[in-house]
Amino acid sequence: MFHRILIVVCVGVWSALLLPRGAVAADPPPADDRPTFWVIPHTHWEGAVFKTREEYLEMGLPNILKALRLLADQPTYHFVLDQVAYVRPFLERYPDQEPLFRKYIAEGRLQITGGLDVMPDVNVPGGESFVRQLQYGKGYYREKLGIDVTSGWLIDTFGHHAQMPQIMKLAGIHSYWTQRGVSHREHPSEFLWEGIDGTKLMTIYMPATYALLYGSPNDPAKFRDFLKGRFAALDNNSPGRDRVGLAGVDVGEPEGQLAPMVEAFNKMADQPFKARMAIPAEFEKVVAARTDLPVFKGELNPIFQGTYSSRIELKSWIRRMEERLLTAEKLAAIDRTFGGEADLSALWRAWEPVLFNETHDLASGVMTDHVYDDVVGGFRFADRLAAEQIDKVWDALAARIDTRGEGTPVVVFNPLSWSRSDVTEVDLGFSAGGVGAIELVDDQGASRPLQIVRSTSYPDGGLCTARVAFTAADVPALGYRTYHVRSATGSTAPTPAAPSPAPSTLENRFHRITLDPQTGAVTSLRMKEGDWEVLSGPGNVVAKHQDKGDFWELYKGLNGGSNIAMTTKQAVPARGDAKFSDEYKDAPGTLVSGPVYSEFRVAHPFDSGRYVATLRLYADLPRIDCSTTLVNGEKYVRYQLLFPTTIAAGKRFDEIPFGAIERPKGIEFPAQNWVDQGDEKHGLAVLNAGLPGHVVTDGTLMVSVLRSHNVGAYGFGGGYEPGMSSEEGYQIGKERTARYALLPHAGDWREAGVPRAGLEFNHPLLCRVVGSHEGGLPKTWGFVEVSAPNVVVSSLKPARGGGIALRIYETAGRPAPATTIKVHANVEAASEADLLENVQGRSPLADGAVRVDLAPFQIKTIVLQAKSLEVH
Repeated sequence: MFHRILIVVCVGVWSALLLPRGAVAADPPPADDRPTFWVIPHTHWEGAVFKTREEYLEMGLPNILKALRLLADQPTYHFVLDQVAYVRPFLERYPDQEPLFRKYIAEGRLQITGGLDVMPDVNVPGGESFVRQLQYGKGYYREKLGIDVTSGWLIDTFGHHAQMPQIMKLAGIHSYWTQRGVSHREHPSEFLWEGIDGTKLMTIYMPATYALLYGSPNDPAKFRDFLKGRFAALDNNSPGRDRVGLAGVDVGEPEGQLAPMVEAFNKMADQPFKARMAIPAEFEKVVAARTDLPVFKGELNPIFQGTYSSRIELKSWIRRMEERLLTAEKLAAIDRTFGGEADLSALWRAWEPVLFNETHDLASGVMTDHVYDDVVGGFRFADRLAAEQIDKVWDALAARIDTRGEGTPVVVFNPLSWSRSDVTEVDLGFSAGGVGAIELVDDQGASRPLQIVRSTSYPDGGLCTARVAFTAADVPALGYRTYHVRSATGSTAPTPAAPSPAPSTLENRFHRITLDPQTGAVTSLRMKEGDWEVLSGPGNVVAKHQDKGDFWELYKGLNGGSNIAMTTKQAVPARGDAKFSDEYKDAPGTLVSGPVYSEFRVAHPFDSGRYVATLRLYADLPRIDCSTTLVNGEKYVRYQLLFPTTIAAGKRFDEIPFGAIERPKGIEFPAQNWVDQGDEKHGLAVLNAGLPGHVVTDGTLMVSVLRSHNVGAYGFGGGYEPGMSSEEGYQIGKERTARYALLPHAGDWREAGVPRAGLEFNHPLLCRVVGSHEGGLPKTWGFVEVSAPNVVVSSLKPARGGGIALRIYETAGRPAPATTIKVHANVEAASEADLLENVQGRSPLADGAVRVDLAPFQIKTIVLQAKSLEVH
């Protein structure tokens, strides 16, 4: 969205603006060789931000009717629509209008752009979420209207990461329209954007917003001056013979005066250029013919950095739902290879509320309170649907496993594409009396350590229920391992370890941690390998400081027309200026110790609010899991976690969708699962579960975990009205928990396997109690083997039209030649495909394996046709 205060909308009475068909002049003669100003009318449907989805439909659907009326009455009128979440309800409620859609599309006067469910944020959601946007959006338009959408239309999205060129090209998108993220105001308006894999995409940047030509006068002389002024406004960005201006605003009505005024302008003598009503594809054709387009490499970020932590809980919801839905898809795909019927409609029904909530304004957290409530409701609905799909397919898969053995069978599923060991938990119940000690054995009969998290007992002392934690070792890739819980020697039912006063030092075989038991500050984190001290000062502390911004911007109010990547640097908060969590204390923290993990916990006041921190050190894992819970009591403040490292001169690398990128110091950027500060000898990776905002300054890695703000000063328009509340955004009295993990490592982030660690933190093992029965599947089994450690499977799902679609990408920026992907299924054929799962050519198949070459950060999709395995 842009700042409506800066825009004057002049819309006359609708009926007065409609001219009869015969009153429209003909196009200028072809011999006219003056420069061309391409005029593209559109409406930017907001999806939801100040009004709910349904409220915006009530406001916006009549605008489509009005556009169709103009297309009927004015032969030179053109119009653009984009989001499926806008167009689909229109065609469902007005099915009689579909023939007009088809007619005007065929005439080249109505264009569908975007090919997405909504206009999403692309930095906070994961790469697979954006692929689902494309699959859902382009799929709908293909099936409903018989068209292939090829124009990328993210005109209001708040920044764009450096894998977008590759993603868009792989989905058949040939252009990218946007108004935000370039490096300077005089940036060329048309350029080739080169992503981190080398893909180049024609990009059209709108330096004067997507509303440049909206609100034009309905008077020929005034319109002439208006149009010439707008043309001149592009002098520094569009010096060539063709310039483009969009005419539309947020949920704005189509303007009936525009086409007649353009015709009147073209009839005037001695004008320095001609104007032409158009759709984006027409201007793209002109740009594509140019041979002088400059190349821009990198990303169009950051924009509106305050959004990375406004209503932070929504970012956690996005991350959670991505994991849940991707897991549901993986299980459904595996089940399909055993003859299961994948319910694609149910999966898409669960995906769609999540895709909608990734609308750029919603994912950013800049909405009013009643819209916020609607968004959370959508997430909860999708969560229930995802759980139903996981349960359904899990039960089908588990029924095929041979789970016989002494005790209660427990099956652990690994949703990632490499064999891994990680801690998981499961709930157990015992109906037999007198159950005392219990033990966990793996599929080889070896006893494994377990830890009681909580339990209840019968009056006779026997165990009734227990939640147990254990390290599931070497769970195969996209596969499972079976364990059994059985009675062990001992008559006393196990109970959770009681919290005891925390010592000042914790350690396992990987790390030694020194902390302040009363404040929770980590004063030393020493990696035993190489005896390396990670921290240069107290770490895992929270700094709270004043931030007089709003939902969008840090430290200042919104400039909605901001289109330049933000470069303001943030210093490390200073004591005295900011308040630090380790300046407050209460009772000393406690420690729960066991054979699987030890967990420190401390709670104390924090200024006008509350602070609770946990730190979990595992016996067999190098990852240190942490959480910080804050209760805020003040307006206009922000909270950041601080990790001052001993790597003052290192490099910062952030994960982005389908890759990683080095970023400058001192500037807050949005990251995916991890950020790493390292110098090739050592590094500290901070993994996060929905905490996108990160800054690295003077060797201190900072993570934004909470902001207290509201909409602030905002011009009325686009659905925003007097009296609308966003006060819940202050987070007063709300308990918000940030989940993250620390991974100190030797070598650089590639050698340390940080991309895998980030995925493991966000994709936990799935652990369930199952029945004891015979089955055709062994007690331990994996679906896939990938030969290259720097190649991961990002998605495994039932493919459109049958088969299964498997997507891989290279994670480290290094070539991965001759990578072998072996699938343990009756694979009959394999084909490379685009992101929409359109097959593009057969791939050689040998013994169920496909061999592919991957360039740095390259994404590839493979569709496998498999004959059902007869397993019962």
